[in-house]
Amino acid sequence: MTEGLPAPAPASGGRRRAELLADIAASAIPYSGPLRDVSEFREYAALNRPSILRRVAADLAAEVPRDAGGLVAAGWRAAVLATALSLHTGLPLSIATGPEAGPAGGAAVGGDGLAPGRSVVLVTTSTAGDAEVGAWITGLAELGIRVVGVLSLLAPAARGRAAGDGGTGSSPPRTALLTEEELAVSTSGGRP
Repeated sequence: MTEGLPAPAPASGGRRRAELLADIAASAIPYSGPLRDVSEFREYAALNRPSILRRVAADLAAEVPRDAGGLVAAGWRAAVLATALSLHTGLPLSIATGPEAGPAGGAAVGGDGLAPGRSVVLVTTSTAGDAEVGAWITGLAELGIRVVGVLSLLAPAARGRAAGDGGTGSSPPRTALLTEEELAVSTSGGRP
């Protein structure tokens, strides 16, 4: 009988984050060097790797507000990350469709247990701008669903945390796992 190799020691928080950033950069930036524009960020290429998706879901799960009773993916492009978050948190998942056409579009939501009065976290793609996020929030508010937080993988540099008020008078916090600046530093060898 042969003995297996000893389990590696867990990486420190800083080292673990640096490794995650390097993995995301290697799979989601289509060229060598820092990200020039968020529209070039190939989010699906990074989230298509289970080793990255598991770590991203675990880290973003810590950002889900306690009063969230479910997760809503902002369209099918956000469904991969939302599904991983649902599996990690145990919260029910719904997929919203509709506002991709713009703020005038209405939202349709499918999923078990999502009823008017429910508080949810909206999971968006990294390239969703504030107007698009606001349209999702407004569409869900029209269905009686309150958005208590907005999560994504990457927050573009020029974006503030406010996501739009969805007609409720207050903006849910918009939280991303990493910023463009962090990704730029990770791809430039630690130089800003």
